[in-house]
Amino acid sequence: MRILHISKYAYPVRGGIETCVRDLSTEQVRQGHDITVLCHQPTPLKGTTTTLEDGVAITRCATLGTCAFAPLSPVFPLHLRTAIKRARPDVIHLHLPNPAVLYSRIFPANVPVIAHWHADVQGTPSAAVRALYPLYRLFETPCLSRASRIVTTSPPYRQSSPSLRRWHTKTAVIPLGIDLNRYPAHDTVEQPDRPLVLSVGRCSFYKGFEHLVRAAAAVPEADFVIAGDGSRRWDLLREIDRLALSDRVHLPGAVSDSQLRQYYKQASLFCLPSVDRSEAFGVVLLEAMRYGLPLISTAIPGSGAAWVNMDGHTGIVVPPASPSALAQAIKDMLHNTQRTEEMGKAARARLEETFTIQAVAQSFQALYREVIANPTA
Repeated sequence: MRILHISKYAYPVRGGIETCVRDLSTEQVRQGHDITVLCHQPTPLKGTTTTLEDGVAITRCATLGTCAFAPLSPVFPLHLRTAIKRARPDVIHLHLPNPAVLYSRIFPANVPVIAHWHADVQGTPSAAVRALYPLYRLFETPCLSRASRIVTTSPPYRQSSPSLRRWHTKTAVIPLGIDLNRYPAHDTVEQPDRPLVLSVGRCSFYKGFEHLVRAAAAVPEADFVIAGDGSRRWDLLREIDRLALSDRVHLPGAVSDSQLRQYYKQASLFCLPSVDRSEAFGVVLLEAMRYGLPLISTAIPGSGAAWVNMDGHTGIVVPPASPSALAQAIKDMLHNTQRTEEMGKAARARLEETFTIQAVAQSFQALYREVIANPTA
């Protein structure tokens, strides 16, 4: 089968969608499919490039910059036409949100489109995105109408998305998954003397890392690492200094894959303190589950994060934006090692049962075959 993935960016850009596209496309190559990825360059004014990575042909289109987090690429429609002509896809797999919705009329009428709905644009607290969304919606709506199927990543997100209410009859749920082979467990690392609470993600408005920093002040028996870069990292550093926590709370910024694996292996537990539905799923939860870590996440209405982390089974789910609740959950885990170990084992088992990339790829293959056989159903 020939599949054209259209993504905003591709790895090595860090993010849930980029991880999904990398692992899914690579697994689809392993399963014998012919895979092309079309996306944008993350670096403005860098020329268009085409590379072959793990058997996947990836074209990154040149951009002029970004506007409201969206890459601006005047050459994208030209490369889209070229990709369709060369790849002759049986299915177009469009990962949303994505400025490529502006060009959905270029999609051939006889080629089924899967609209993979990773997150809503509507409802974001960004003033720039809110201002531009009505214009984006003019293109998003016909794109969703054109799609043969819409795929969301969790049942809660499917039910809560205001943008998808009119499309429920053609919406399916296929969770995200990760390639377990990308997270080797055989290499050993030196274990810390004190418990380590780990969190990973881009330092942005919805991650809620400031609440984890404040929770750390109430958990003096543990050290904390928040790995990731972003616009709010300096605000977090100032908060750490204000609370005199620089000896226990560390923000290493963007780290290499090998360093990130080391943190996962040293951690006692993993915490995702997000505060907004922009945290639609939480791929980092899956990465932590790979290392058998118990999870602490937040009960964001409509987010899939609390569906991934089953409260009382794979970890603890607490109210969002509550440093005291985070601190109490961390203390409960650190002081009940047997229960914490059981949650870590349950997290690893849930990952293997539900969130492997092999299972996800097989689900998409079945969906592709369905829409090819009956694209208008």
